[in-house]
Amino acid sequence: RFRSISRQYLRKADGVLVMYDTTARGSFSAVRAWMSSLQEGIEDGAVVFLLGNKMDAAQGETRSVPTVEGERLAKEYQAEFYECSALTGYNILEPMLHMARSVSS
Repeated sequence: RFRSISRQYLRKADGVLVMYDTTARGSFSAVRAWMSSLQEGIEDGAVVFLLGNKMDAAQGETRSVPTVEGERLAKEYQAEFYECSALTGYNILEPMLHMARSVSS
């Protein structure tokens, strides 16, 4: 339901974060559609980051998306890749600083 308005926001974006849930395969599967929308909507030079979230819950049997799959998908779309946890704050600062440095240069 957000795809229709997302193009308006993406048109002038300098950077975009696409996040998926490392414990939900369906969330990861939806990334391809979002990345395709991004490629149509963003201008050249915009930076794209792919973030695998919920690393706090992915420590064990609940992980559905291995790191290597996230890395592979990010590489396919020429996106920067990080795994993080919004709940615990694990690895949140680094991608945000990387984004800030990338869009300011």
